Amino acid sequence: MAEFGRGIKAGILAGIIYGIIAGILGIIVTYAMWNTITAAYGEAMSGFTFTGLAELSMAVMIPSLIIGGIIGGIIGGIIFGLIYAAVYNSLPGSTSIMKGIVLALIFWVIFSVGLGYGSLGLYGMTYYVVNNIVVGLISSLIWGYLLGMFWDKFGGKQPVGA
Repeated sequence: MAEFGRGIKAGILAGIIYGIIAGILGIIVTYAMWNTITAAYGEAMSGFTFTGLAELSMAVMIPSLIIGGIIGGIIGGIIFGLIYAAVYNSLPGSTSIMKGIVLALIFWVIFSVGLGYGSLGLYGMTYYVVNNIVVGLISSLIWGYLLGMFWDKFGGKQPVGA
């Protein structure tokens, strides 16, 4: 029988931590790729720029990445935790952590690789690879690990196949 309450609790905690980490990684990528990002906006706006726009954008973007990461982590954590609880026994892996990583990788393939092409057209291949593949993959692996770890913490180890 699926343990949805346990999945929700594990998912929310894992999601909050994931959101903070993803937000920090997003800030790092934004700083590293700032010239690429501002060039894309300048091109999209036909070269029209505002004095101080880059600084204003960064001042808004930094807290937004962290807050958005946490809120997204909570919402995604609830969904991720429910799905994890529902499919736990069907996931490959001998530990809860491995099962969480497998599920996270499945989601990463669907959302970052499969649906992440929007940033490719606007910012180019380098941004797409760094943000969606490198940062997305690292964040997903962390989220899956945390989900499995909190799953065990909230209920003791569930025997595989039980």
